[in-house]
Amino acid sequence: MSQNSNEAAPNESGPEPTTSVPTSQFRRPSPTLCLDHDQHEPCLHRSHWAQTDIRELTFHSLAAVAAEVDAAGPPRWLFKGVIVAGDYGVMSAEDKAGKTWAVIDAAVSCAAGLAWFVEFACEDPGPVLVFFGEGSRRKAVRRIRAVAESKGLTREQADALPIVLCFRAPRLGNAEHLELIRQAAALHRPKLVIVDPLYLAAGGAKGSDLYSMGELLQKAQHVAQEIGASLIISHHWNKGGTGDGHDRASGVGPGAWGRFLISVAVKSRRSDPATGESTVCQKWSLRGDEIPDTEMGLIRRVHEEIPGDLSSAMHYSVQRDDSATSGSGRQDDLSPAERKLLEAMRTAGRPEIVRQLVDRVAAKHGHGLQRETCSRALNRLAGMGLVDQIAPERVGMAAQWFVVDEAAGQVA
Repeated sequence: MSQNSNEAAPNESGPEPTTSVPTSQFRRPSPTLCLDHDQHEPCLHRSHWAQTDIRELTFHSLAAVAAEVDAAGPPRWLFKGVIVAGDYGVMSAEDKAGKTWAVIDAAVSCAAGLAWFVEFACEDPGPVLVFFGEGSRRKAVRRIRAVAESKGLTREQADALPIVLCFRAPRLGNAEHLELIRQAAALHRPKLVIVDPLYLAAGGAKGSDLYSMGELLQKAQHVAQEIGASLIISHHWNKGGTGDGHDRASGVGPGAWGRFLISVAVKSRRSDPATGESTVCQKWSLRGDEIPDTEMGLIRRVHEEIPGDLSSAMHYSVQRDDSATSGSGRQDDLSPAERKLLEAMRTAGRPEIVRQLVDRVAAKHGHGLQRETCSRALNRLAGMGLVDQIAPERVGMAAQWFVVDEAAGQVA
């Protein structure tokens, strides 16, 4: 199939171009049915293809499609177990849940060929095209360097990653913006395109209108598919819903459109007054048309090298913690007394009464615990599902406490 001879070709050298396309170039040629002589199939004529926002209809026999699929070789994962290379979908979360940190981690992981969240191997690495509608250039660079450092990269390696940034959310319903995205994609050939966030890119479209939202998102989808790139669009939860799953994403359009859906709930958050470190415990729900429904817990920590100094480096880390999804509570949100008692029970390896547990705490830490403190801590641990007790057999005997399961007894 012939493409317009004026279509932008990749620039192998020289400074990055600033793309500007006059409105007059967006013509609507009358499509004509033609024969694709390579495949011997009818298609719509592709003249002025790069200058128009019309999506053309092509028709292929099953035999031709099957041959094309087989010739392409085995499919690949972008991030193994989560996103198939070339797929498109939505990552939604409540306010301040860390959507931007998550997409930056995805961008750095894809560009460097490293695992997303140290968990999902990148099998289709390459350049990344990111549209940031929120935040500043300084904040973006600071976060990218922090994520890269957490993956073992130096600042020089981080700054050299093939990540292309646009600090404006594209209007996905605007033909000129779509053409600029298409030209940037043709120039940089990204493996991953990220739009953050949807509410700015939607340009006033109603998320509750399935048909108009689907048409809007499909335009971005087609641009990514033309070059075989995966597409992640970040989205917000609705304000009035309940629960912490995919149904919380605002509107019905994004959820119906995406081939993969990622939902992020905050289970707890806290800040260390001494170091300023922020700790957020998250529950991630993953769903896709080629992956099983999955839930996992993550703990994300961020702190400044010099608290309060905006020019100092940021440090970022993520670790897996499935207690958020197993019903066993939040170990990262325990008080010092709760941690010590949980540690004592794990060390004992068998049910023990409170006095025995307090003796273990005293031997390990040089001090015991007050009766009221122990009662409050044990009751809370039991309420979180981390520990349980064996009731006394008769009056005058004490209850014996134990860890519900060994995995829950691991003190972070």
